[in-house]
Amino acid sequence: MSYARWFWRQLSAIGTNVTVRTVAGVAQVGFGLLIVWLSRRFIDHAVTGDVVWVDAALIFGALAVSIALRQTGFYLGNLACVTQQNVIRSRLYQRLLYRKLYTAAERLHSGDIGQRLERDIEAVSEVTADVFPRLMVTAVQLLGAFVLLHSMDALLAWCLLLVTPVALVSAKYLAHRLRQMTLDIRACESRVQMLVQETVEHEITLKTLESAPQLHSRMAWLQQTLHSLVTRRTRFTMISRLILSATFGAGYFGAFVYGGFQLRDGAITFGVMAAFLQLVSQIQNPILSALSMVPQIMHATASVDRLREIEYMEQEHTAPTMVSPEPFTTAKSSIIPSSDLSENSLLPKGSLGGRFHDVSYTYPGAGKATLSHFSHEFKPGSITIITGETGCGKTTLLRLALGLIVPQSGQVELYDNQRCTITEAAMRHCITYIPQGNTLMSGSVRDNLLLAAPEATEEQMLEAIHTAVADFILDLPDGLDTPIGERAIRLSEGQMQRIVIARSLLRTISDKEGAGDFHREGSNMAAGCCGDTDALSVNDNYCRGSVLLLDEIPSSLDAATEQPLLPRLSATFSHHTVIIVTHRPISITNAEHLHIDS
Repeated sequence: MSYARWFWRQLSAIGTNVTVRTVAGVAQVGFGLLIVWLSRRFIDHAVTGDVVWVDAALIFGALAVSIALRQTGFYLGNLACVTQQNVIRSRLYQRLLYRKLYTAAERLHSGDIGQRLERDIEAVSEVTADVFPRLMVTAVQLLGAFVLLHSMDALLAWCLLLVTPVALVSAKYLAHRLRQMTLDIRACESRVQMLVQETVEHEITLKTLESAPQLHSRMAWLQQTLHSLVTRRTRFTMISRLILSATFGAGYFGAFVYGGFQLRDGAITFGVMAAFLQLVSQIQNPILSALSMVPQIMHATASVDRLREIEYMEQEHTAPTMVSPEPFTTAKSSIIPSSDLSENSLLPKGSLGGRFHDVSYTYPGAGKATLSHFSHEFKPGSITIITGETGCGKTTLLRLALGLIVPQSGQVELYDNQRCTITEAAMRHCITYIPQGNTLMSGSVRDNLLLAAPEATEEQMLEAIHTAVADFILDLPDGLDTPIGERAIRLSEGQMQRIVIARSLLRTISDKEGAGDFHREGSNMAAGCCGDTDALSVNDNYCRGSVLLLDEIPSSLDAATEQPLLPRLSATFSHHTVIIVTHRPISITNAEHLHIDS
């Protein structure tokens, strides 16, 4: 029943379409039965020499209407299918955008997720948009044909209907076997998709390793496995259908022989005999049609299980979680509705600081804590350079600050000089994060920049580009509108990193006008790194990205780029709190150095 409820919920998006198609399908069945009745009259009138032109005209008209209804159903069916796919994909895509990261349930491979959002959504959409309406029409067709045949010969009608229990028992047996077979096939298809995606993603590395023969062999093995699984399911389905078809064929043959004897004895006319044969088909065909839908429905239930893994992914809280003004409180938090967030009335104002209090975190499946009882305060307007060995928890600190992960114990929070604090995902509204590596999306340079600030002006984009030492963008063939991505213009790793930096900086630059500037008397951004927060003079406006996080930025930049970048960042974000994670020492005036031991 859980599958039926899931499918029923999906129908809400295409309910009108399904209703219209069902009505059209029922009307088509009605005209089909009318054609049977008219055909009987036509044959009887032809045998007795009566006028048949009226019957012929009515049959022609009924055929024309039936064809029109069939085409209407085909057109609406395609529209319903694509609408259903878009609705389900949009909902699941949103679940992916807001899922919690670094959890056990989050470990689905990106290739597997792509397979689920395509093949599995296609399978369930065909059931809701096509199979369900056909099932309802099939039920009406079976009932109508039975009633009409019963009016001609009750014994034959009931004999043919007795095959239905056999069909239902067979369908139940088919369902269990086919569902498991389909799950195995979908899993194998996902592994093929994963291999293809990773091959394209790491193409250069694999070429340098000369791994083509091994990868080709792995792909051949996966495809052979997939072929075997599909062949096994096809054989099972074919044998099942063969048995059922033979059963129904025997029923048709029996009806034919029975009608022949009745005709010989003068109990029926030639017209009734023709109607017998047509109605036998109209009773058996719906049952066969319904049975042919069983494998499709079973395939879809397997897909539902796979889609539910995405649907039930744990979601993060994107609205601010407001806590007590007292630092490090254990008071229960309350969630602020997202609608209130748009006015920024509940977010900290001005220059922000950050606190880690007795924070411990262990990644799922890891035997050892990455951070254990870590405490530190990043004062408003300070610069902190974090160093340490690989695996000591530097990047984990940034993930905690961004609310991507939540500590198992302790607390992470941002605060302003009014002691307004926020925690978890809400902190992201106040942070500008510059990740390491290439995180660009396919599209133009402008498209990538506007991901950070859709409302940004051309002047603000140019300011972000200059600050990030990415002025080379203006020399590209189409400037800001130059396509970048996998199959577009080729950029170096350093160039892509600078576009990434510009995109992140635009998040704050685009908001500076509305937020106003922060002022500290007679000092630069680092002057008060150890001072009292009350020494800050800030306005009452919320500023997006008041805290700047940089993750291993120097690693992909050469000295010629790094040399002007850091001073430009200092000048542009002179009153922001800056946290820099790096594996190698860098020198910035008045910066605090924090070394984390393994």
